[in-house]
Amino acid sequence: MPVANRCEPFFYFFPFFSTLPLQIPLQVVGLDVSKATLAVCYQAQSQLMQLDVANTPAGFRQLVRRLGTQCLHTREATGPYHLAAATCLVAAGTEVAVVNPLVVRRFIQLHLGKGKSDRQDAQWLLRFGQQQPIARWQPPHAVLVECRQLEQALELLIRQQTRSSNALDALQH
Repeated sequence: MPVANRCEPFFYFFPFFSTLPLQIPLQVVGLDVSKATLAVCYQAQSQLMQLDVANTPAGFRQLVRRLGTQCLHTREATGPYHLAAATCLVAAGTEVAVVNPLVVRRFIQLHLGKGKSDRQDAQWLLRFGQQQPIARWQPPHAVLVECRQLEQALELLIRQQTRSSNALDALQH
């Protein structure tokens, strides 16, 4: 058998490897979201680095400029505060994972973590993102966001109507 036939390329024997997308390792970033700021924790050359940025579009741009787009931003679902940051970061080309706060709390308890501050929470979110497989978050469709906002407005109006009706009944008796 000629030598050329014995030296078949690797992909000849394992063709499915040639169709797999190239996975660039992502830098995991822990983000603790509050109303005004994002507490950020990431690893740079095996050292933990922490910074705070504003929870505004300018702060999100600063975060992307500082860390680049090859990042997985791990954060807790914190009501309306995390949505703008998550949407802007996905639009900038980064990946975002939104985690249930109870799951993170149990992770911290499992590792006997103590103390509670935004920076410590960001550090725990970094560790969680490094150690646990996490589903990537995708922003909801614009129509779905609008429907949710309309539903919330309707619920608010119904509550106000009920309060007014109860107050009127109380005045009549």
